[in-house]
Amino acid sequence: MNMNTTDKPYEAYVYAIREQLEYQQQILEQVHQQQQSKPLTAIERSATERSLQVLVEVAIGCSKHYLKSIQSALPSEASAVIQGVYATGLELSTKESAMIGAVGMRNAIIHDYLNLDWNKVAIVVQDKKYHSVIRYCEQLLKQLMGQGGSTNPAKIE
Repeated sequence: MNMNTTDKPYEAYVYAIREQLEYQQQILEQVHQQQQSKPLTAIERSATERSLQVLVEVAIGCSKHYLKSIQSALPSEASAVIQGVYATGLELSTKESAMIGAVGMRNAIIHDYLNLDWNKVAIVVQDKKYHSVIRYCEQLLKQLMGQGGSTNPAKIE
């Protein structure tokens, strides 16, 4: 059986990324529930930061793959990659400013952790703003699959 790998070159990537989206969403949903009843412990805060970081890293990766798939220029800076996606004219339900803000939060988590404003992170979880990043990723993943989206999408409430 000769399998043509060019039919859906991103299928394995899309499947793996959707699993990661679902996993990170599950963690953040649990943190959201915990946050409703009591202050988060240091471990829960750390897990929250890591999940948000991974979620935004996924969005950056999806963006790079999308730009590559349409033979568009691939900037090296994360925020420029996000801006590059929006510059293509692709209609996305997540506002560009929200994605740039998510990249900024990821940068603070990684590079400016000593000055990280936990209250801002807590609001992202409280208001489930991470759902907009998941939707952004899902829309790009559908593009990578040629609108097919044959694998299971992450569930977005």
